Amino acid sequence: MLAINPTLINRDKPYSKEELMEALRLATIAELDAVSLYEQMARFTEDERFKKVFLDVAREEKAHVGEFMALLLSLDPEQINELKGGFEEVEELTGIKTELNSQEENEMGENGYLKVLREALLDAIEKGRTLTHSLPKTKITGQSFRVDIISFEDGVKVVKQEYKPIPMLTKKFYIGLRELNDGTYDPAIAVKAGELLVKDEESLIINEILSTEGIKRLKLGPWENTEEALDELMNALQEASKASAGPFGVIIHPKRYAKLLRVHEKGGRMLIEVLKEVFKGGILVTPSIDENKVIVFANTPAVLDVVIGQDADLKELGPEGEEVAFLASEALAVRIKNPEAIVVLE
Repeated sequence: MLAINPTLINRDKPYSKEELMEALRLATIAELDAVSLYEQMARFTEDERFKKVFLDVAREEKAHVGEFMALLLSLDPEQINELKGGFEEVEELTGIKTELNSQEENEMGENGYLKVLREALLDAIEKGRTLTHSLPKTKITGQSFRVDIISFEDGVKVVKQEYKPIPMLTKKFYIGLRELNDGTYDPAIAVKAGELLVKDEESLIINEILSTEGIKRLKLGPWENTEEALDELMNALQEASKASAGPFGVIIHPKRYAKLLRVHEKGGRMLIEVLKEVFKGGILVTPSIDENKVIVFANTPAVLDVVIGQDADLKELGPEGEEVAFLASEALAVRIKNPEAIVVLE
Protein backbone atom coordinates (compact mmCIF):
# COMPACT_ATOMS: atom_id res chain seq x y z
CA MET A 1 0.00 0.00 0.00
CA LEU A 2 1.44 3.36 -1.03
CA ALA A 3 -1.05 5.54 0.85
CA ILE A 4 -1.55 5.96 4.58
CA ASN A 5 -4.50 3.94 5.77
CA PRO A 6 -6.74 6.34 7.69
CA THR A 7 -7.77 3.52 10.04
CA LEU A 8 -4.25 3.60 11.50
CA ILE A 9 -4.42 7.26 12.49
CA ASN A 10 -4.98 7.88 16.20
CA ARG A 11 -8.18 9.85 16.50
CA ASP A 12 -11.30 10.26 18.59
CA LYS A 13 -13.75 11.38 15.93
CA PRO A 14 -15.38 9.60 12.96
CA TYR A 15 -14.21 9.93 9.36
CA SER A 16 -15.11 12.92 7.33
CA LYS A 17 -16.71 12.26 3.96
CA GLU A 18 -13.35 12.74 2.22
CA GLU A 19 -11.56 10.36 4.61
CA LEU A 20 -14.26 7.74 4.15
CA MET A 21 -13.84 7.95 0.36
CA GLU A 22 -10.09 7.53 0.85
CA ALA A 23 -10.67 4.46 3.03
CA LEU A 24 -12.94 2.94 0.37
CA ARG A 25 -10.32 3.52 -2.34
CA LEU A 26 -7.66 1.82 -0.19
CA ALA A 27 -10.03 -1.07 0.54
CA THR A 28 -10.70 -1.49 -3.20
CA ILE A 29 -6.96 -1.53 -3.93
CA ALA A 30 -6.42 -4.16 -1.22
CA GLU A 31 -9.15 -6.40 -2.64
CA LEU A 32 -7.77 -6.12 -6.19
CA ASP A 33 -4.34 -7.05 -4.86
CA ALA A 34 -5.87 -10.06 -3.09
CA VAL A 35 -7.57 -11.18 -6.32
CA SER A 36 -4.23 -11.16 -8.13
CA LEU A 37 -2.54 -13.02 -5.27
CA TYR A 38 -5.10 -15.85 -5.10
CA GLU A 39 -5.26 -16.28 -8.88
CA GLN A 40 -1.45 -16.49 -9.02
CA MET A 41 -1.54 -19.15 -6.30
CA ALA A 42 -4.15 -21.09 -8.26
CA ARG A 43 -2.04 -21.04 -11.43
CA PHE A 44 0.90 -22.66 -9.64
CA THR A 45 -1.16 -25.22 -7.70
CA GLU A 46 -1.43 -28.68 -9.28
CA ASP A 47 -3.88 -30.14 -6.75
CA GLU A 48 -7.34 -29.37 -8.14
CA ARG A 49 -8.88 -29.31 -4.66
CA PHE A 50 -6.62 -26.50 -3.48
CA LYS A 51 -6.82 -24.69 -6.81
CA LYS A 52 -10.61 -24.69 -6.53
CA VAL A 53 -10.43 -23.02 -3.11
CA PHE A 54 -8.00 -20.32 -4.31
CA LEU A 55 -10.24 -19.49 -7.28
CA ASP A 56 -13.36 -19.49 -5.12
CA VAL A 57 -11.79 -17.01 -2.68
CA ALA A 58 -10.63 -14.86 -5.62
CA ARG A 59 -14.24 -14.67 -6.85
CA GLU A 60 -15.34 -13.58 -3.39
CA GLU A 61 -12.72 -10.83 -3.39
CA LYS A 62 -14.05 -9.60 -6.75
CA ALA A 63 -17.47 -9.29 -5.16
CA HIS A 64 -15.90 -7.25 -2.36
CA VAL A 65 -14.40 -4.93 -4.98
CA GLY A 66 -17.91 -4.31 -6.27
CA GLU A 67 -19.21 -3.65 -2.76
CA PHE A 68 -16.55 -1.04 -1.99
CA MET A 69 -16.96 0.58 -5.42
CA ALA A 70 -20.72 0.81 -4.91
CA LEU A 71 -20.18 2.65 -1.63
CA LEU A 72 -17.56 4.92 -3.17
CA LEU A 73 -19.76 5.85 -6.12
CA SER A 74 -22.61 6.70 -3.74
CA LEU A 75 -20.34 9.26 -2.06
CA ASP A 76 -18.41 10.62 -5.04
CA PRO A 77 -20.48 11.83 -8.04
CA GLU A 78 -17.28 13.08 -9.66
CA GLN A 79 -15.95 9.52 -9.71
CA ILE A 80 -19.05 8.39 -11.61
CA ASN A 81 -18.55 11.09 -14.24
CA GLU A 82 -14.87 10.21 -14.61
CA LEU A 83 -15.67 6.52 -14.99
CA LYS A 84 -18.23 7.26 -17.69
CA GLY A 85 -15.71 9.54 -19.39
CA GLY A 86 -13.17 6.72 -19.36
CA PHE A 87 -15.72 4.32 -20.82
CA GLU A 88 -16.38 6.75 -23.67
CA GLU A 89 -12.66 7.10 -24.44
CA VAL A 90 -12.23 3.32 -24.55
CA GLU A 91 -15.23 2.97 -26.86
CA GLU A 92 -13.85 5.68 -29.14
CA LEU A 93 -10.40 4.07 -29.31
CA THR A 94 -11.36 0.39 -29.40
CA GLY A 95 -15.08 0.09 -30.11
CA ILE A 96 -15.58 -1.72 -26.78
CA LYS A 97 -18.74 -0.43 -25.13
CA THR A 98 -19.13 -0.46 -21.34
CA GLU A 99 -22.08 0.89 -19.39
CA LEU A 100 -22.45 1.81 -15.73
CA ASN A 101 -26.05 0.71 -15.13
CA SER A 102 -27.88 -0.18 -11.96
CA GLN A 103 -28.74 -3.80 -11.20
CA GLU A 104 -32.41 -3.07 -11.89
CA GLU A 105 -31.58 -1.59 -15.31
CA ASN A 106 -29.46 -4.64 -16.16
CA GLU A 107 -32.25 -7.02 -15.19
CA MET A 108 -34.70 -5.17 -17.42
CA GLY A 109 -32.22 -5.00 -20.32
CA GLU A 110 -31.50 -7.47 -23.07
CA ASN A 111 -30.96 -10.37 -20.64
CA GLY A 112 -34.08 -9.63 -18.58
CA TYR A 113 -35.57 -12.80 -20.07
CA LEU A 114 -33.03 -14.91 -18.18
CA LYS A 115 -34.38 -13.67 -14.86
CA VAL A 116 -37.96 -14.44 -15.95
CA LEU A 117 -37.04 -17.94 -17.18
CA ARG A 118 -35.01 -18.73 -14.07
CA GLU A 119 -37.89 -17.73 -11.80
CA ALA A 120 -40.31 -19.87 -13.83
CA LEU A 121 -37.94 -22.84 -13.68
CA LEU A 122 -37.28 -22.63 -9.94
CA ASP A 123 -40.96 -22.12 -9.16
CA ALA A 124 -41.85 -25.27 -11.12
CA ILE A 125 -39.18 -27.26 -9.30
CA GLU A 126 -40.31 -25.98 -5.90
CA LYS A 127 -43.95 -26.88 -6.58
CA GLY A 128 -43.20 -30.26 -8.18
CA ARG A 129 -40.94 -31.75 -5.54
CA THR A 130 -42.23 -34.40 -3.15
CA LEU A 131 -39.27 -36.49 -2.00
CA THR A 132 -36.66 -33.75 -1.77
CA HIS A 133 -39.00 -31.61 0.32
CA SER A 134 -39.74 -34.46 2.72
CA LEU A 135 -36.37 -36.21 3.15
CA PRO A 136 -33.45 -34.94 5.26
CA LYS A 137 -31.08 -32.77 3.22
CA THR A 138 -27.37 -31.97 3.46
CA LYS A 139 -25.64 -29.38 1.29
CA ILE A 140 -21.97 -30.00 0.58
CA THR A 141 -19.18 -28.45 -1.46
CA GLY A 142 -17.49 -30.72 -3.97
CA GLN A 143 -18.26 -33.30 -6.62
CA SER A 144 -18.36 -36.35 -4.36
CA PHE A 145 -19.60 -37.32 -0.91
CA ARG A 146 -18.69 -39.80 1.80
CA VAL A 147 -21.10 -42.48 2.95
CA ASP A 148 -20.70 -43.68 6.54
CA ILE A 149 -22.40 -47.04 7.06
CA ILE A 150 -23.62 -47.03 10.67
CA SER A 151 -23.98 -50.14 12.83
CA PHE A 152 -25.38 -50.41 16.36
CA GLU A 153 -24.76 -54.09 17.15
CA ASP A 154 -21.70 -53.41 19.32
CA GLY A 155 -22.25 -49.77 20.15
CA VAL A 156 -23.16 -47.11 17.59
CA LYS A 157 -20.23 -46.75 15.21
CA VAL A 158 -19.24 -46.36 11.57
CA VAL A 159 -18.30 -49.77 10.20
CA LYS A 160 -17.65 -48.81 6.57
CA GLN A 161 -16.85 -45.69 4.56
CA GLU A 162 -17.02 -45.14 0.83
CA TYR A 163 -16.96 -42.18 -1.56
CA LYS A 164 -19.44 -41.65 -4.36
CA PRO A 165 -19.74 -38.97 -7.07
CA ILE A 166 -22.68 -36.57 -7.05
CA PRO A 167 -24.55 -36.96 -10.36
CA MET A 168 -25.42 -33.86 -12.36
CA LEU A 169 -28.99 -33.68 -13.66
CA THR A 170 -29.56 -31.43 -16.67
CA LYS A 171 -32.32 -30.36 -19.03
CA LYS A 172 -31.57 -28.33 -22.15
CA PHE A 173 -34.19 -26.24 -23.91
CA TYR A 174 -34.35 -23.69 -26.71
CA ILE A 175 -36.17 -20.42 -27.39
CA GLY A 176 -36.14 -18.54 -30.70
CA LEU A 177 -33.94 -15.47 -31.00
CA ARG A 178 -36.82 -13.46 -32.42
CA GLU A 179 -39.09 -14.30 -29.48
CA LEU A 180 -36.41 -13.30 -26.98
CA ASN A 181 -35.71 -10.03 -28.78
CA ASP A 182 -39.33 -8.92 -29.06
CA GLY A 183 -40.42 -10.34 -25.69
CA THR A 184 -43.02 -12.77 -27.07
CA TYR A 185 -41.34 -15.90 -25.63
CA ASP A 186 -43.38 -18.18 -23.36
CA PRO A 187 -41.81 -19.02 -19.94
CA ALA A 188 -43.84 -22.26 -19.99
CA ILE A 189 -40.89 -23.96 -21.68
CA ALA A 190 -38.78 -23.29 -18.57
CA VAL A 191 -41.63 -24.62 -16.43
CA LYS A 192 -41.62 -27.86 -18.44
CA ALA A 193 -37.85 -28.17 -18.06
CA GLY A 194 -38.29 -27.78 -14.29
CA GLU A 195 -40.97 -30.48 -14.20
CA LEU A 196 -38.75 -32.89 -16.13
CA LEU A 197 -35.83 -32.12 -13.83
CA VAL A 198 -37.96 -32.99 -10.79
CA LYS A 199 -39.02 -36.25 -12.46
CA ASP A 200 -35.38 -37.21 -13.02
CA GLU A 201 -34.52 -36.13 -9.48
CA GLU A 202 -37.16 -38.33 -7.85
CA SER A 203 -36.40 -41.30 -10.12
CA LEU A 204 -32.73 -41.04 -9.12
CA ILE A 205 -33.60 -41.05 -5.41
CA ILE A 206 -35.93 -44.04 -5.69
CA ASN A 207 -33.60 -46.08 -7.90
CA GLU A 208 -30.72 -45.45 -5.51
CA ILE A 209 -32.78 -46.65 -2.56
CA LEU A 210 -34.03 -49.76 -4.37
CA SER A 211 -30.55 -50.75 -5.55
CA THR A 212 -28.85 -50.34 -2.17
CA GLU A 213 -27.27 -53.46 -0.75
CA GLY A 214 -28.59 -54.50 2.65
CA ILE A 215 -32.17 -53.21 2.49
CA LYS A 216 -34.89 -55.64 3.55
CA ARG A 217 -37.48 -56.98 1.12
CA LEU A 218 -40.97 -58.37 1.78
CA LYS A 219 -43.77 -59.61 -0.44
CA LEU A 220 -46.37 -57.09 -1.67
CA GLY A 221 -49.93 -58.28 -2.22
CA PRO A 222 -52.65 -56.74 -4.42
CA TRP A 223 -54.30 -54.97 -1.43
CA GLU A 224 -57.76 -56.10 -2.45
CA ASN A 225 -58.95 -55.21 1.05
CA THR A 226 -57.78 -52.78 3.72
CA GLU A 227 -56.82 -55.53 6.16
CA GLU A 228 -54.23 -56.87 3.71
CA ALA A 229 -52.77 -53.41 3.11
CA LEU A 230 -52.59 -52.63 6.83
CA ASP A 231 -50.97 -55.97 7.71
CA GLU A 232 -48.25 -55.63 5.06
CA LEU A 233 -47.42 -52.05 5.99
CA MET A 234 -47.28 -52.90 9.70
CA ASN A 235 -45.02 -55.89 9.02
CA ALA A 236 -42.67 -53.66 7.04
CA LEU A 237 -42.73 -51.09 9.83
CA GLN A 238 -41.88 -53.75 12.38
CA GLU A 239 -38.85 -54.84 10.33
CA ALA A 240 -37.61 -51.27 9.87
CA SER A 241 -38.10 -50.51 13.57
CA LYS A 242 -35.52 -53.17 14.45
CA ALA A 243 -32.86 -50.78 13.10
CA SER A 244 -34.31 -47.36 13.94
CA ALA A 245 -36.70 -45.57 16.28
CA GLY A 246 -38.14 -43.57 13.38
CA PRO A 247 -40.14 -41.55 12.55
CA PHE A 248 -41.14 -43.83 9.70
CA GLY A 249 -42.34 -42.88 6.25
CA VAL A 250 -43.79 -44.52 3.15
CA ILE A 251 -43.05 -43.89 -0.53
CA ILE A 252 -45.94 -45.06 -2.69
CA HIS A 253 -47.37 -44.77 -6.22
CA PRO A 254 -50.65 -42.78 -6.64
CA LYS A 255 -52.61 -45.85 -7.80
CA ARG A 256 -51.43 -47.89 -4.83
CA TYR A 257 -52.16 -44.92 -2.54
CA ALA A 258 -55.74 -44.81 -3.85
CA LYS A 259 -56.28 -48.25 -2.29
CA LEU A 260 -55.73 -46.68 1.12
CA LEU A 261 -58.62 -44.27 0.64
CA ARG A 262 -61.16 -46.76 1.91
CA VAL A 263 -62.87 -47.40 5.23
CA HIS A 264 -61.03 -50.04 7.24
CA GLU A 265 -63.43 -52.94 7.74
CA LYS A 266 -62.58 -53.56 11.40
CA GLY A 267 -61.93 -50.04 12.61
CA GLY A 268 -64.65 -48.09 10.85
CA ARG A 269 -62.19 -45.33 9.94
CA MET A 270 -60.50 -44.34 6.71
CA LEU A 271 -57.37 -46.46 6.44
CA ILE A 272 -55.26 -43.49 5.35
CA GLU A 273 -56.17 -41.65 8.57
CA VAL A 274 -54.99 -44.61 10.63
CA LEU A 275 -51.73 -44.80 8.69
CA LYS A 276 -51.01 -41.07 9.04
CA GLU A 277 -51.03 -41.53 12.81
CA VAL A 278 -48.48 -44.33 12.51
CA PHE A 279 -46.20 -43.06 9.73
CA LYS A 280 -45.27 -39.67 11.14
CA GLY A 281 -42.31 -39.48 8.75
CA GLY A 282 -44.80 -38.86 5.93
CA ILE A 283 -46.74 -40.78 3.31
CA LEU A 284 -44.98 -39.61 0.15
CA VAL A 285 -46.96 -40.11 -3.05
CA THR A 286 -45.01 -39.99 -6.31
CA PRO A 287 -45.50 -41.51 -9.78
CA SER A 288 -41.74 -42.04 -9.96
CA ILE A 289 -42.00 -45.30 -8.02
CA ASP A 290 -43.39 -48.46 -9.63
CA GLU A 291 -47.01 -49.25 -8.70
CA ASN A 292 -45.92 -52.69 -7.51
CA LYS A 293 -43.32 -51.42 -5.04
CA VAL A 294 -43.73 -49.63 -1.71
CA ILE A 295 -40.84 -48.32 0.39
CA VAL A 296 -41.16 -48.18 4.18
CA PHE A 297 -38.23 -46.40 5.83
CA ALA A 298 -37.03 -44.47 8.85
CA ASN A 299 -37.13 -40.83 7.75
CA THR A 300 -34.15 -39.63 9.77
CA PRO A 301 -30.64 -38.37 8.84
CA ALA A 302 -29.17 -41.37 10.66
CA VAL A 303 -30.68 -43.60 7.95
CA LEU A 304 -30.60 -41.50 4.78
CA ASP A 305 -30.33 -37.97 3.46
CA VAL A 306 -30.35 -36.15 0.13
CA VAL A 307 -26.90 -34.73 -0.63
CA ILE A 308 -27.06 -31.49 -2.61
CA GLY A 309 -23.90 -30.54 -4.48
CA GLN A 310 -25.51 -27.78 -6.55
CA ASP A 311 -28.87 -26.11 -6.20
CA ALA A 312 -31.08 -25.98 -9.28
CA ASP A 313 -30.09 -23.14 -11.60
CA LEU A 314 -30.45 -21.91 -15.18
CA LYS A 315 -27.70 -20.74 -17.52
CA GLU A 316 -27.82 -19.29 -21.00
CA LEU A 317 -25.53 -21.30 -23.30
CA GLY A 318 -25.83 -18.99 -26.29
CA PRO A 319 -27.18 -19.00 -29.85
CA GLU A 320 -27.52 -22.22 -31.83
CA GLY A 321 -28.75 -21.30 -35.28
CA GLU A 322 -31.89 -19.21 -34.95
CA GLU A 323 -32.45 -20.28 -31.33
CA VAL A 324 -30.81 -19.62 -27.97
CA ALA A 325 -29.93 -22.66 -25.84
CA PHE A 326 -30.50 -22.75 -22.07
CA LEU A 327 -29.36 -25.37 -19.56
CA ALA A 328 -31.21 -26.18 -16.33
CA SER A 329 -29.07 -28.19 -13.94
CA GLU A 330 -28.66 -29.45 -10.39
CA ALA A 331 -26.42 -31.97 -8.62
CA LEU A 332 -27.75 -34.31 -5.94
CA ALA A 333 -27.71 -37.88 -4.69
CA VAL A 334 -29.21 -39.91 -1.86
CA ARG A 335 -26.88 -41.16 0.87
CA ILE A 336 -27.99 -44.31 2.70
CA LYS A 337 -26.23 -44.91 6.00
CA ASN A 338 -28.39 -47.61 7.59
CA PRO A 339 -30.01 -49.82 4.91
CA GLU A 340 -31.50 -52.15 7.53
CA ALA A 341 -34.00 -49.40 8.41
CA ILE A 342 -35.42 -49.53 4.87
CA VAL A 343 -37.95 -52.17 3.77
CA VAL A 344 -39.19 -52.64 0.21
CA LEU A 345 -42.54 -54.31 -0.39
CA GLU A 346 -42.56 -55.83 -3.88
